[in-house]
Amino acid sequence: MDFIKKNSLFLILGIGVIGVLLATYYEGNATMRWGQKYDTYLQSFKDAVENAVPTHVGVWQADLNEDQIGIDNELIRRVAGAEGSLARHFRGSYDTPDVHINITCGFSRSVGAHTPDVCFTGSGSEQKTEVETFEIFYPVTIPNPENPRESIQEERSAKFKTAIFSDPAGHYEQRVFWGWKGMGTDWIAPKFPRLKWNSSEPICKMYVSIIEGSKTLEGQADTLKIAEEFLKNFLPELDLVLTGEYVLPEGLKTLALAREEEKKMSTVNSASLEEESSISKNSAKSETEEISPPAPKETLQADENDLLDIPENEKSAGEKGDELLNVPEKAKEDVPNKNETADEFDLDL
Repeated sequence: MDFIKKNSLFLILGIGVIGVLLATYYEGNATMRWGQKYDTYLQSFKDAVENAVPTHVGVWQADLNEDQIGIDNELIRRVAGAEGSLARHFRGSYDTPDVHINITCGFSRSVGAHTPDVCFTGSGSEQKTEVETFEIFYPVTIPNPENPRESIQEERSAKFKTAIFSDPAGHYEQRVFWGWKGMGTDWIAPKFPRLKWNSSEPICKMYVSIIEGSKTLEGQADTLKIAEEFLKNFLPELDLVLTGEYVLPEGLKTLALAREEEKKMSTVNSASLEEESSISKNSAKSETEEISPPAPKETLQADENDLLDIPENEKSAGEKGDELLNVPEKAKEDVPNKNETADEFDLDL
């Protein structure tokens, strides 16, 4: 006890230093301040999501004309933390409903948030059922670690959260499944995804939705069976490219670069058109002003004053006529009376 009393100050300082070191270590790992960087893995996820997701899944065929690759709105992209994204519509057969997927990749601090039970209801949709856990098992064909020339099958599991939502207008319901996948992990649906991975670790989030109109709630078992069939065909191929080691082939790389260049050119062209439109409007306005410039107020007032001061020799004929009508009285007396003149010359014929 005496030792502690004598060295209490040093003990307190030591505990404080240890606490700071532990906090620094945790913060450094969480933000990847040092050690392995994840930029390469994130780029691999982005390339795979935007270029290598399967287009044919069982009886479903992707409608590539409806693909939405990336997010053009910069604000939405930053809020979602979407470094790469793909929204794809898979059309089913005559008796099989369509399936919609949305895959987003980015850092876990952003991609780990924004789940449907929060975002959908926040935007006006109604959650019709409780959130449940949905699990499936499926085989994946991978190279044999002992002999890369051979292939072996590996059994994997995938866990998703699922619930049914209706649109704000109540026109339809959709069953939505959502889950996350990190490097070297299966698809999982933890309650707090951002605590599962380091905040700067790249992960992928996927939504799978099945829209069946008003029949979704009536046939819950059917939507679960449809989702199971789709995912058992979809995940084995998707897992092979979402490894963090996917490298975009040269041909696809060229297409991806061309797409990015097209986006940039589209943005530049839009800006140029707006600038040209603005210049045209300004030019038209300038030409109009040159053709009919407004007269200065002082000039108009001067002209009005000048009109009031008319020289004698510039008076109008009307004014001169009025002066002529002003005949002196003496001149009036000299003018013979019309009746008298007529009587004087009235001959008795």
